[in-house]
Amino acid sequence: MKNLIFYDTETTGVKELDFLQVIQFACLQTSSDFQTLNSFEQICSPLPWTLVSPKALLVNKKSEIFKSDINHYQMISNVYKTWKEWTNIEPGIFITYNGIRFDEEVMRRQFYWNLYDPYFTNTNGNLRLDLFLKMFVIAHFYKNEFPIPLNDSQISLKLEDLANALSIDTSNAHDALADCIFLKELMKAISITLPNYYNEIINNISKDDVIRSLKDKAVHFNCYFIPRSKTTKCYPFTALISDYAFNKYVPVFDLSKDPDLYFDLNYSELETLISNPKENPFKRIATNKTLPLISLDTLESDNIEVEDKDLYMQRADAIRDNESFKEKVLDIYNSMEFSSTRKLNIEEQIYTNGFPSSIEKDRLNNFHNAMTYEEKINVINSFEDDRYKEFGYRICAQEYSDQVDNSVLINLKDLVHQRFNEDGPWPNAQKNLEEGKALLEDEPSESEKKLLQIAINSIENSL
Repeated sequence: MKNLIFYDTETTGVKELDFLQVIQFACLQTSSDFQTLNSFEQICSPLPWTLVSPKALLVNKKSEIFKSDINHYQMISNVYKTWKEWTNIEPGIFITYNGIRFDEEVMRRQFYWNLYDPYFTNTNGNLRLDLFLKMFVIAHFYKNEFPIPLNDSQISLKLEDLANALSIDTSNAHDALADCIFLKELMKAISITLPNYYNEIINNISKDDVIRSLKDKAVHFNCYFIPRSKTTKCYPFTALISDYAFNKYVPVFDLSKDPDLYFDLNYSELETLISNPKENPFKRIATNKTLPLISLDTLESDNIEVEDKDLYMQRADAIRDNESFKEKVLDIYNSMEFSSTRKLNIEEQIYTNGFPSSIEKDRLNNFHNAMTYEEKINVINSFEDDRYKEFGYRICAQEYSDQVDNSVLINLKDLVHQRFNEDGPWPNAQKNLEEGKALLEDEPSESEKKLLQIAINSIENSL
């Protein structure tokens, strides 16, 4: 795939993911050799019911959002149209930094709130790649070959620090477009310095390719980063993949453990073991997401010394040859349920109620194509899903504030009051207010003081 799309967001906060708003979005389209083809950048005003965290504003410095004449729906519509245009001829690889945990999830919610397809980046041939997770592998195995920044002898995987290590100007860090450029340059540096691992990254982005690699190569390593100690660790594993059906989650066996100790366990004993995370040699990985993996084959091709590799291969072969053992483990995992029963707010329901029907999809498209308030209201009234009705009314309140029914305005005023005055899973206004005032007492610079005061005022005006 030759169509690379780097993107980054600046948001109203970093916690309470389901209630964060993107206030600046930027993306960069390049060829496979990292030649820039197109770029897009835009800011928007905060939604009245969305709290802008003082700490977030202090980091991203986007005080101009409060004067923006572009509303949230307009910006997200422009993002969606841009991505549709860029992937019209060839699907894209959407590349983020910590995107699987943050940017990707935030953007899915922005699309969902605005009645667009939340799964744009991993449907219709598009793929997604989180380069942050791949840096775990590089920091662990390639720290002598690739410039890994250190702060007080501890690893730093912040994009800004990596950019500095690569001699990239970081004076405008935390600007969304600037971060896209950093990310592009980081990926380019990996492709030049570590071509074997880069090829493994590029060739194992899709779920099917990950599964193929897990099948074909007996031993992989899963790396992880420990934020508190700023260190990396990893464990060797082999995937338990049988010829019969399995879902997106694949069980793996930690090869640092001796599988002979578990081969003779019966179904009930294995089930008890798998339910105990402390003693469990089994783990479960999601093949539809970026994984911090590297194969033993790639490490060997780069002459990276791996202790006990022969032992790991022997153990992997023993597991892969034991069909009965694999099938018992797979049966157990396939029978396990991973669900939540908590009642969810509308913003949190992105992964509930399944996908829209083809008829509902047509209605969603009709909503965006409708040119007047009356036309949009007619479409809203045709929605079968109450979530879409509510989001449709919220959009109309942004687009047609002087035309919306008074009952809609009353409901939205109640929403603002709830989000700023009541406790819930959304950001706590009082805590953010106290945090902002505490930051003011830390003798910030004049520019920082101004940003904090703007955020504090926005919260106080909404209480």
